[in-house]
Amino acid sequence: MSKKFIENSIFSEDNFEKYWNDGFIIIKGLLSPEICEYSNSLAKVVADENYGQIMHLHREEYLISQSSKKIESLDNLNEKVLFIKRIKQISKHYEELLKNPDITNYLDWLYSRQMTGLLTNIFFKEPGTKYSKQEWLPHQDNNYLSNENGLYVTVNVAFNYMSKENGGLFLYPGSHKLGNLDSEKRQSYRESDGKPGNKVKETDIKDIKPVACELNKGDVLFMHGLCVHKSSNNNSNDPRPLLSLGYIPYGEKFDPGFNSKREVKFLN
Repeated sequence: MSKKFIENSIFSEDNFEKYWNDGFIIIKGLLSPEICEYSNSLAKVVADENYGQIMHLHREEYLISQSSKKIESLDNLNEKVLFIKRIKQISKHYEELLKNPDITNYLDWLYSRQMTGLLTNIFFKEPGTKYSKQEWLPHQDNNYLSNENGLYVTVNVAFNYMSKENGGLFLYPGSHKLGNLDSEKRQSYRESDGKPGNKVKETDIKDIKPVACELNKGDVLFMHGLCVHKSSNNNSNDPRPLLSLGYIPYGEKFDPGFNSKREVKFLN
């Protein structure tokens, strides 16, 4: 079946070719600033004092586990119960974001496959905190999932502006065509050295010049799971909250992970 293109829209042939040539595409203003601000405020409710990465915001049990110190610090049982009720609301909100039709319809169009959701992570890079200096090494997101076809997809939503000054991403155009690359396994969840990312070999990407990815609030970056990327640390006074949503076509095999225990979420 031929691909349906609508020129002068996000479903244009130029956009389709750009994604498959570069391994990524930015759709400006796909989500409203209001939904981004609200979503960020909800994530902050469960953030720790260091604003470390929060994994699986759409799964209530993960939010409770990652908020255990906050829950224990509350004065009485009633406060704890109310906080857990709030967590239920937050996880429901992020499940709806994972299913957002503006995002999922675009993925269906790009891949001509029925997509399923796998994860929701947020990286704050809040100024003055431990993780503001987090600097991701060049890596491929599919490396964590080990899908042999490289069909994992990352969708990044900017909750604030993102630039190289406040901890933005750098992408390696066309690197997805290199396939699944060997990498050095590193801790990539609340790591201690500030340099997460299963690092690919520099020799594999030496001929590709990385480009800075600049986003405004509400912009959405669709990124092929084999596209190599890295990030800078935040040397500004502005936070860089970035929501990372993960998807994979229905029926594709993946590694659920020891801690993350990724599981398929049907989107409709």
